[in-house]
Amino acid sequence: MKKLWKTLLVLGVAFSLVACSGNKTETSEKKETETETTEKTETPETPETPEAPDTNGTASSGDTIKIGALQDITGKTATLGKMIQAGAQYAIDEINAAGGVNGKKLELITRDTTGDVTEAINAFTLLATQDGVSAIIGPPVANIGLAIAPLSEQYNVPILGFAIDTAVLQNKDGVTYKNMFLFQPSDDQQGAIMAKYAINELNSKKIGAIYRSDNAYSLGLVDGFKSYLSESGSDAKIVQEVQFTATDTDFSTMLMKLMNAGADVIYAPNYTQELITIAQQARAVGYTGPIIMGLDAAPPFASLAGAASNNVIYINNITESEPKVAEIMEKYKAETGADATNKFFLGYDVVNILADTITEVGEDSVAIRDAVEKLTGYEGLTGIISINPENHQPQGLEMYIHEIKDGQSVMIKQYSAE
Repeated sequence: MKKLWKTLLVLGVAFSLVACSGNKTETSEKKETETETTEKTETPETPETPEAPDTNGTASSGDTIKIGALQDITGKTATLGKMIQAGAQYAIDEINAAGGVNGKKLELITRDTTGDVTEAINAFTLLATQDGVSAIIGPPVANIGLAIAPLSEQYNVPILGFAIDTAVLQNKDGVTYKNMFLFQPSDDQQGAIMAKYAINELNSKKIGAIYRSDNAYSLGLVDGFKSYLSESGSDAKIVQEVQFTATDTDFSTMLMKLMNAGADVIYAPNYTQELITIAQQARAVGYTGPIIMGLDAAPPFASLAGAASNNVIYINNITESEPKVAEIMEKYKAETGADATNKFFLGYDVVNILADTITEVGEDSVAIRDAVEKLTGYEGLTGIISINPENHQPQGLEMYIHEIKDGQSVMIKQYSAE
């Protein structure tokens, strides 16, 4: 079923692109702001990748060890890319200040994808050839990951990325790409975590779901949530679900439908702006129960949604109750005036993983890839990270469950999908 809706969604996007060619009016999808965490996007067709020679891997030369960052710095998802880059650079500065790695300084070379598949392919090729990086910190969006995955095989450069769509990890025959790795839980895993929490901690029996029918991010999270419910053996079930599209802004009738079905919990895996509206309208129509959300309800959601954010429960990669996280947030804010979000710490952890790996096996990209595939028990700020060597997903990686109380996020506990 999941492959079916993905196929239909991609075909729909492709049809709309053909039908709208020559029309300069932006769609509502393209008007989504950078503040929305567009974790997962679909592309109708990946451009042909340029031919690349097979190599035995690369290694940095000279007095520095080069790590690439393939991120959107100026495009639609620049907020995400800039944060990952900032976290990676912060970690590199710390490591270099402490003496570097194996007597060398680390150097971060960032190439801007601009959020575009063709630009991403060109940027990747430059990182792997001209820049000679030993490894690449990959993007948090799936369409770019899908485009560069075949190239990672040709150039033998490992990519440590953050897309939540596991399709980036496998070729069309279902074989795991040897150089593609993900370092945050997938949509299936995140959906399962929230379903598990609803059953075990909220004792929910009747769940209402409200989500976008035209967005792969929402659909993937809902699939993971439903799968866990059906496999858990629990008598909890979704008693009513309602769907909306990018053009909808009034959810009152939909929310009333969930309430009338007796929902004791509402699951809303959507983007930040949609979540603000849903929370405010849910409270306005009289729903006072828990609303379960995903990563998009992390700060600054509570300050934007106001009192409606109370009794919202969400997952995050980090928690400010961790002293090191709080310390870095405070220091980064003082230095830059900006807030370090969860994406910052994804970049931070991956650089530290690479530094430890290079210390152990050297700068050769193949040796790094082999070591990353065997990674177990790394204690990062985003959790204890182990990589499943079969599918290259994080294995047993817990996420932090937060509840918003009186406008403040309070970490409740850690949960994994397993």
